[in-house]
Amino acid sequence: MNIRMKKNIALIIVLTLSYYSISAQVKSKELQITYIANEGFMLKTLHQKVLIDALFSDGYGYFLCPSNETTKQIMSAAAPFDSIDLCFLTHYHKDHLDSRLMNEYLSKYPSVKLVTTRPSLVFIDGEQFRFIKLKKQFCEITPETNKNISQTINGIPVKVLGLKHMSYFEDGIDIEEYMKNVGFYINMDGIRIFHSGDTKMDNFKDYLAQNETWNDPVDVAFVYYELLNEGKPAIEYLRKTLNPKYIVVMHVPPSLYEEWANKVEQLKQGYPNIALFKVSLEHKTIFFD
Repeated sequence: MNIRMKKNIALIIVLTLSYYSISAQVKSKELQITYIANEGFMLKTLHQKVLIDALFSDGYGYFLCPSNETTKQIMSAAAPFDSIDLCFLTHYHKDHLDSRLMNEYLSKYPSVKLVTTRPSLVFIDGEQFRFIKLKKQFCEITPETNKNISQTINGIPVKVLGLKHMSYFEDGIDIEEYMKNVGFYINMDGIRIFHSGDTKMDNFKDYLAQNETWNDPVDVAFVYYELLNEGKPAIEYLRKTLNPKYIVVMHVPPSLYEEWANKVEQLKQGYPNIALFKVSLEHKTIFFD
């Protein structure tokens, strides 16, 4: 075998290995979603793993709660809930937060940071004496309503969005006026995630009206189900603004699940990349080019 032929063979080997290396990198760009309940999810990418609204035990008798077994898995960091980088909390309603669980979880896993607002931290501290001793794990970010704050935490770029909590009026008074809700825009290994928290379409439109055009690319949008009350027009609005590649509908109460499962199937006719989870620990992997 002459030198030229050896060089050609070596070049072919290098190109082949490069091809498979690039292919492996492309295939590795995926988002693994594990549903917990309501707006609670664990999200995993190639190098990063986060929890959002994952630690709660009360659904007010109306919303879904994690099973005891699911909560035990999270609290013991059993797979797939091992090696969590960040824990996000949108607000402190009981169907999103159990302050005792949060206190115990952060105490057990000192490398995990809690990303939430000052009102949520004050609430937990009021219920859990000495919670403040864990403040090295707190990443308190409290944007004003319709404002946002960006920060990189544990190597993960995060934008916290001041999305007003949806309103409930009784006797002309908004009983949620003082409930501080935030949404999150998270970049995990290049996969861009939007999580709305408890906000409705009018609140979302108010935010966009005060922040000009939405310019951040969104791969997966996790949206509160009532954001889609209008059906196709709501989907079209999200397409024009967030333009997500996938939508996950969240916080549907069990009593309305069948109704919303049918709505989602109808919406798939014009927007096929939309999903609705039903059962705790249900899992879905989304692949990206």
